[in-house]
This record gives sequence, C-alpha cells and structure tokens, in this order.
Amino acid sequence: MDFVRPAQSLLKPKPTPELNSKPKSKSKSHGGRDVKCSLLCAALLAGAFIAVDEAAAFEIAIGDTNIELVGPKGYCPLEQKDWPEFLLIDFTSKGIKKQGERLAYFVDCERARSWHKGSSKEEGDIVDYQASQEFRNQNVTSAMLKELCATLHKGDDSNKGWVDIFLKAFKSAWAERYGGDGSTLAYVVVGYEDTGCYVFSSSVLKNRDQVYTVSALTILKSKLVTVHPSRKFGSMDLAKGKAEDVITHLLATSRETATALIAANR
Repeated sequence: MDFVRPAQSLLKPKPTPELNSKPKSKSKSHGGRDVKCSLLCAALLAGAFIAVDEAAAFEIAIGDTNIELVGPKGYCPLEQKDWPEFLLIDFTSKGIKKQGERLAYFVDCERARSWHKGSSKEEGDIVDYQASQEFRNQNVTSAMLKELCATLHKGDDSNKGWVDIFLKAFKSAWAERYGGDGSTLAYVVVGYEDTGCYVFSSSVLKNRDQVYTVSALTILKSKLVTVHPSRKFGSMDLAKGKAEDVITHLLATSRETATALIAANR
C-alpha cells in the first residue's frame, strides 16, 4: 500500500483469495434502465435466496456497460424495498459528495431471510455497492484512480491518530442531533493497491446511528464502482477498544470483495 496510516497493523498486505470459485450465470440485460438485474430479480420474485455457502452474483448495467456484481461469500442481496437509508457517497477530486447511484445491498444470507420479519437489522455488516456519478461518463484508468486516491489523501484526517478521529466523529455526531440529515464526519485514505483505493470513513445516519465503513474504489470495465462494507459502532464499543478490530475486519472484507469483482469482470 502506498500510504502510511496511524494504525500500522491495518496496512500489512494480506493474501486475498478469490471469493467466487463457482460458475455464475449471466442473463441478458434489457434496455430502458440504468441499473438492471436478472438473477437478483428472479431470485427475489421467487422468494428465494442463494444458499449460505454460495457467493451471490448478478448482472447490472452502468450506462451501456454490463457489470457482474459479486457478493461476499455467504451474503445475499436485499430486495430494493428493503434497502436501508445509507448515504450515497461519491469520492471526487473535490472531496466526498452525497451523490451517486446505488447498485445493490448485500447482507449475511441468514439475516436476509429474517429481514422481512423485522429481525437482525441492527446486527452485523452491510455491504453497499455504488457507482460514481462524478466519473459515470468517463473511462476510468488505473492512473486516474491512483491520482484520485492521492488527492483524497491530501484532504483527509490522516494527520490525526485514530483516537482523535473518533473524538471528531463523536463531536460531529452530537452536533448532528440538532439538525442535519446525516453526513460523513471524518475519513482517512488507508492506501492504494492494485485492486483499488481504500478509504475509512465515519458517518451518522438520519436516525442518528453511527456507522464505520472501509470503502474500496475499484475499476470494473473502465467504470468506477465503490464497495462499502460497514458496521454500526457504539460508544461502548470504542470504550472497549474494539475500533481497530472492526476496521481491520472491514478492510479485509473490502479487499476480498474488490479482488473478486475484478476477477468476475475480466
């Protein structure tokens, strides 16, 4: 990784095995919509989910480019009406903007099965896939992504330690209670690798829940796609020293998912 961060243990390169070794079915996309799915829609309409030991995959389109979205192993897609109200996040040369195009949400398959019953929504990770609005009509290259990563790094909070970053997040979260619709509070560019640019961020949702995310900005068929593995994080979790463990876990998920996405779209 190119950049050095306060928590050195997060930056050690780890081998990331491909998540999806099983063959995936593709279906022909249809015109008239920017974001289209085939296997996802068929599965959801049938009321079925992919088995827990399977890696979910389905085809969408960003403009006129078909992309194969790959879910982490053991994760299943949520039906669009069940999507949580997470922020749209677009990493641009001018910083983070609340814009973009949501492509899919994935959660653990067991949680997905119980989602309609109203249970398990507050526990575990959520993986959010988004397409960049800023770069939607551009053919993004590795050089462009590396430059974007470096630009984001110049404006991030990496000059602070993790404790200072969390304190800033909590102060901003308190301010959000008196107005505002949820925003990114702090972010740190963890680094750039061949698979993409990795960014840690802290945000507050409209319902005042605080969320920690390690995003992977990666290139799929010249389109910039961002994967956001995230987890809700409470003040007691920080007091118990769980912050670095959570971030390390999210970084691993982000890396593995980006690696699998690239492999699926070669």
